[in-house]
Amino acid sequence: MGSGSLPSGAAGRLVYGASLVPRAAAWLSARRGLRPLVLLPALLTALGLGIGLVAFWPSAARLLSLAWAEPPGALAVLWTAARVAIYLLLLFVAAVALPSVVAAPVCDRLSARVEALELGEAPDGGGAGRVAAEAAVALWHAAARVAILAAGHLLLLALLLLPGPGVIYPAAAFLWSAVWLAFEQLDVAMSRHLHGFADVRAALRAVRPLSLGLGGVLAVLLIVPLANLFVLPLGAVAGTLLYCDLVRDGVISRDAARRSGAPDP
Repeated sequence: MGSGSLPSGAAGRLVYGASLVPRAAAWLSARRGLRPLVLLPALLTALGLGIGLVAFWPSAARLLSLAWAEPPGALAVLWTAARVAIYLLLLFVAAVALPSVVAAPVCDRLSARVEALELGEAPDGGGAGRVAAEAAVALWHAAARVAILAAGHLLLLALLLLPGPGVIYPAAAFLWSAVWLAFEQLDVAMSRHLHGFADVRAALRAVRPLSLGLGGVLAVLLIVPLANLFVLPLGAVAGTLLYCDLVRDGVISRDAARRSGAPDP
């Protein structure tokens, strides 16, 4: 896949998306000089996990009790399942979503290094104003992505209050998290070139269901001890490798933002 030939079929794209994460791991292991850029996101994820594992189990019960008091009898099983779902969601926010905002400058730097090594240095232009615009868009996008993630999961949590549809919540929450993770990691690279969210959505639509492969593997890694610490740097590299392949295949244009101006996020 290094040449950027993306599969044309749905099954091939799904497999390609899943292969981006091990490809990113191999890419990083061959470039030890980039390890300092991996360390901060990993430490932030470790901090979020550590706090969440200790504090969020009682917090999940309190949050659930605001909408649904713990019932007696058989319904208590469903209540506990809902509590577990909220607990896992809080862990995801603490270990991935919030650290992605704090570590946005580092992940962007890592992504830029990947892009430079894969495609060559990006065309320079715009001077200090351009650099400021890129930094502002990167930080705005990082915060907006967390808001989008939270909004989607808040809507899905309503399923837990319905005895029938509630059984599909785990699958729906996993799929939403996977799609969000893929969107986030591609946006890390695209926002640096001042592409808006609409451009990222269009790129992923053009190669669907690739995002399910990429995001699904990242979501699974979150439950693997030690591997979950590296979801953010692995995702940033995997998303940038995808970006580079999309540029090579002409799905997106590397200098589109420079030619036409910065689109609204």
